[in-house]
Amino acid sequence: MQDPEHHMENTSHRRWWLHLLLFLTTCATTFYAGSYSGNQALSFSDGLVYMTAIMSILLVHELGHFTAARIHGVEASLPYFIPMPLPPIGTFGAVITMSSPPETKASLMDIGAAGPLAGVFVAIPVCFMGLLLSDVQPLSTLPKGAIMEGNSLLYMLLKFLAHPEMGPGDDVFLHPLAWAGWIGLLVTSLNMLPAGQLDGGHVVYALLGKKTHSKIAWLVRRGVLFLGLLGVASQLLIAYKPAFAWAQSVGIDGLALRFSGMVGWLIWAILLRFVGGKHPAVHDEDTPLGPGRRIVGWTAIGIMVLTFMPVFISPVSLD
Repeated sequence: MQDPEHHMENTSHRRWWLHLLLFLTTCATTFYAGSYSGNQALSFSDGLVYMTAIMSILLVHELGHFTAARIHGVEASLPYFIPMPLPPIGTFGAVITMSSPPETKASLMDIGAAGPLAGVFVAIPVCFMGLLLSDVQPLSTLPKGAIMEGNSLLYMLLKFLAHPEMGPGDDVFLHPLAWAGWIGLLVTSLNMLPAGQLDGGHVVYALLGKKTHSKIAWLVRRGVLFLGLLGVASQLLIAYKPAFAWAQSVGIDGLALRFSGMVGWLIWAILLRFVGGKHPAVHDEDTPLGPGRRIVGWTAIGIMVLTFMPVFISPVSLD
């Protein structure tokens, strides 16, 4: 009988071409996403900047998981990058696979937290430098069809530090580097949702235990579904002209436009049906985490709170 871990390692080595192909394909789709600007000619420099930044963030994130897994003797694959052929993002992210769950809560904590902590370590300076390169404009002067990115506590802080002169009627017109940084923060927040086998689920399981993880995961799945349905309701309100006219008359049309950017949560509600429930048990449930790893766990949860974005992207106006 062949050792399954040895088999996985051999399979991973045989499929190096698949990892490389997916990496190069995702480079191409992110380059296109970064260089695309509507009906204008593609910008080579914008595409190169965006591709390099977003691929670096994703690569560091996945290598954080990979390195921690190898340190703890857990057989892990190289990253599988997932291309998305359409702008404005160009990728669905990346994943690694493991042959079996980590043996201890300590190893689970290290593997779960290493990715988002490593990725956000790159995403924050990328986002901040991009914001410094971004222009501040009044919202009223943004071009037709412009979309507004969602805000998190961390992203709002970075915008304030980069442009303290920005007023309540202004926003940044994102440089490709800032867009990549924003995507990096969004990826971090989504991966850190404390449910199932997401990174945040690993952290909560290791930090708070199996029962608490199950309760939190149950709440997260329903909260995500609620946000998605709120986005759908806002989309319907916008689409039905008499209803939107009423919203304008009572001054909530702006909220309807903004909340329409929550519809993407429905995709995550579907995803969490498969990976957001039960977490594989670790072999050693009894050995508690040391104080250092507890600090790492609460730091990772803090990052989730600071990067959480209720709204993804939404239209600035209907005009």
